[in-house]
Amino acid sequence: MQNILIIEDDKTIAESIAFVLEKDSFSWTWHDNGYDSLDYFNNNQVDLVLLDVGLPDISGFDVLRKIRSKSNVPVVIISARDDEADQVLGLEGLGANAYITKPFSPRVIVAHVRAQLRNFRNNTEPKSKSKFGINEAMQRVQFQNHELTLTPAEFKILSHLIKNPNRVHTREYLLKVIWDRPHGSDVKTINTHIKSIRKRLNEIDNSCEHIETIRGIGYSLIE
Repeated sequence: MQNILIIEDDKTIAESIAFVLEKDSFSWTWHDNGYDSLDYFNNNQVDLVLLDVGLPDISGFDVLRKIRSKSNVPVVIISARDDEADQVLGLEGLGANAYITKPFSPRVIVAHVRAQLRNFRNNTEPKSKSKFGINEAMQRVQFQNHELTLTPAEFKILSHLIKNPNRVHTREYLLKVIWDRPHGSDVKTINTHIKSIRKRLNEIDNSCEHIETIRGIGYSLIE
């Protein structure tokens, strides 16, 4: 059974996360401060960390720095701080695997946990050759040595998914991928693009689902 370390100073939030993790057959350990969490992490098997940024003793970002100095275990930040600078710091500066802002559904947390554990497992197992190839200059994608006919928006979405496989991508984020900035388009536009991309992939190989729908959240490319 995989062990999830919950680092969260709000007992109500921690208990709601623990409840759904247990229902999904995960074991869990909860600490409400940074120092006790690090002590536990350093002396126990931890498969994934759910990390709040606003802790009572030290910053969650400092906890992440210390974890990353020793381990590449998946870390999902859960925070009420939704500004762009914090998200960029956590994801790009310190190496968090995902950043989820409060309030959130505990089921969304479990979906991220499963996706990050799957991604971590795939990244640590011997790699097989990818079925995809990307030509950025020509904005073309090959799938199993067949070139796909894609619109510019479909190319941006698919190439992003290929570069970040086995990770959950929200519809809102994929809109930003298309437009390179927040945009007023309906997120349902993403559903239409994904449907079109799936059709082209299935024309070549319909033996499995290449792009998985994460209900209520977004999509993940399965590699």
